[in-house]
Parts: sequence; structure tokens; C-alpha cells
Amino acid sequence: MEKIREDLIKKFIEINSQINLSAIRNQEWIYIKHILDSIELNNVLKFKKWSSVCDIGTGWWFPLLPLAMTNPDINFTWIDSVNKKLKAVWEIVSHLKLENVDLVWTRAEDFHNRFDYVTARAVWYIDKLFLWTRNMIKSDWYLILYKWFDPQEKKDLVELSRKYKFKLIKQHRYKLFEWDVQRVIYVLKKRYWL
Repeated sequence: MEKIREDLIKKFIEINSQINLSAIRNQEWIYIKHILDSIELNNVLKFKKWSSVCDIGTGWWFPLLPLAMTNPDINFTWIDSVNKKLKAVWEIVSHLKLENVDLVWTRAEDFHNRFDYVTARAVWYIDKLFLWTRNMIKSDWYLILYKWFDPQEKKDLVELSRKYKFKLIKQHRYKLFEWDVQRVIYVLKKRYWL
């Protein structure tokens, strides 16, 4: 795992210098702010073996790649509407020989496949996330949102959950280091009845 982590960071720095995906360029901060943040989900839930996960709109390869690396028996699909991001992700997927990752060039609102889990890290406000992902998740499966904790957004999340037939089943608040912002992972279960 250590070698894969080093390869991921090295390749991220190389590609980031060419297409500027992130302002974070220090190896330690890439590890803390991107990789550790991504795999925090492994402390929150355990994916069911051979399940399907779709990660939407994550321009910096996260949480997709660290989750795929730490969960080799799970099938991951990554969608994004920006082709250059997909090409950059494909380069690292190929370099790391990850066989459990598929990439799709599309917009979340236009994608109609269904998955067991859908993840979204630091993208869109909660209203758009519910609107665009509600039909991508199988009944009784999960939407997982990585967010900075905001009391108003949490209130909106609870209200919109009812409208879009989700149930908040877990809220995991954490910090990556002492002076970090308050982060939260929301796990919501999709229901066709409540």
C-alpha cells in the first residue's frame, strides 16, 4: 500500500503540474488533505463485497482512487463532464494497474445507470446533489457525501431527504489535523417509501 500511495502522489504531482487540478502541491498535504480525507470513509462504513460505487464530479481523483486502492473487491465508476480530467484519471488508473475502475465522460444529471453507492466529495450544494443523484442509486442503497460541516446545509439536507426519499442514517464528523475545518461524511439511504 505504501508504494501505491507514493506512486499516486508522484503521478498526481506530475499531472497536476501540467493541467493544474489542485493548488496543493506538497506531498505531505496531498496525503493528508486528499488521500486521508478520501479513505476516512473506510472508518465509517464497509462496502459490501462486489458492490458498485459511482463517484461523481471529483476533479482531483479523490475519493475515487484511494477508495479503489483500499477496496480492490469493489467496482468503481467515475463520471465527470470534463474530458481532460478523465484523461488524467485514466493515466493514473493505467499507471497503478487498477482493474476495479471504469471512467465515463458525462454529466451526473444525464447518467442513468444505477449503483449500490454514490459518492460525492466537495461538489455542489445539497439541493443539486439530491436532484442529480436520486435516480442513480438503487433502492435501499446509499448516497455518501463528503462536506465541510455547515449547520444550514445540514438543516437543508434533512428537509430535502424527505422530498427525495432518503434517510440520513449516519453523520461522521472529523478533522484531518488540529486546526482543520470541521468535516463531515453523511451516509443516506435511498428509499422508495419512508
